[in-house]
Amino acid sequence: MLALIVLVIFIAQNAQAVKLSFLGAQVRLSVGVALLLAAIAGALLMAAAGTARITQLRRAIHRTRRGRPPAPATPGGQPTAPGNKEQRPC
Repeated sequence: MLALIVLVIFIAQNAQAVKLSFLGAQVRLSVGVALLLAAIAGALLMAAAGTARITQLRRAIHRTRRGRPPAPATPGGQPTAPGNKEQRPC
């Protein structure tokens, strides 16, 4: 409830209108609303990336439990060649 009150105060104090342009579209919004929308968009992008990573990890766990180990990969994301062992500095 406190966060909602702080959010309303933030939007009210940043009521001056600005013109935003993105990919040819132009919109006039208050600064507070524009920042709020940007924060929501960022949170949605991070949630999508997190969901994709969790799904990837769950599939790897299921493969391991079925007896099929996941393909080995180097930190750069490229599969290692057979017989090449990754060398890490001590």
